[in-house]
Amino acid sequence: MKPKSKTKSKTSPKAGARSRPGGKASANAKSKPGVKTKPTKLRIIGGDMGGRTVAYHGEEFTRPMRDSVRENLFNILGRGVRGTTAFDLFAGTGVLAFEALSRGASAAVAVEPMHTAAIQIQQTVTDLDLESKFTLLTADAFVVADRLFVSSEGDDTPWVVFLSPPYRFWTDTETYPKLAAIIRRVQTHAPPGSILVAETDQTFDIETLPLGDWDVRTYGITQLAFIEPGNHCGLNLPDSLEL
Repeated sequence: MKPKSKTKSKTSPKAGARSRPGGKASANAKSKPGVKTKPTKLRIIGGDMGGRTVAYHGEEFTRPMRDSVRENLFNILGRGVRGTTAFDLFAGTGVLAFEALSRGASAAVAVEPMHTAAIQIQQTVTDLDLESKFTLLTADAFVVADRLFVSSEGDDTPWVVFLSPPYRFWTDTETYPKLAAIIRRVQTHAPPGSILVAETDQTFDIETLPLGDWDVRTYGITQLAFIEPGNHCGLNLPDSLEL
């Protein structure tokens, strides 16, 4: 099968959406001193819980993926999410983990170091009655990745790994090697049928990612890079989603 390497598509950013490259808001979007940021809501787009809300604290340190990009992401994954364990390593609101569960993932693990964000994620877990399927780790993803991504005899449940850190992490000399190490670990230990998705901004050079058959899609300022660990034939996407 011919690899579908670095295939790109472009869509315009969702009207009215304000992106936060590097996890930071623009100057115009910053809160006024002394004024508490108002919490807002995100919605689950599809699946059994489509339309349900995910709490978002509204703080500047979190950059939720735009709805339009998330919808494209899960359209690409399609049935590949069903029966998997979803890992949301820089969870923020946890919306990627919740979306995966809504679309058929059997379990989800969210890793978020910020206490404020973790409280909101746990509240959504409770609101959606997902305690039996959801594990929340208030921790540094770089610290816990080694124990999360290990080969397990007798358990061949595929993984879907969402790697959506602050954009600046991809070019920082301290954090990028750690991100690359997570990718290589997933490539080494993931069960057959697993998928890893890395979210970067459009200026990041995908060529610097660890070697593999990356399938790259571009949506406005956002790049999504998909890879099936151990699959040397590229990501098998439905013909209807070829872009």
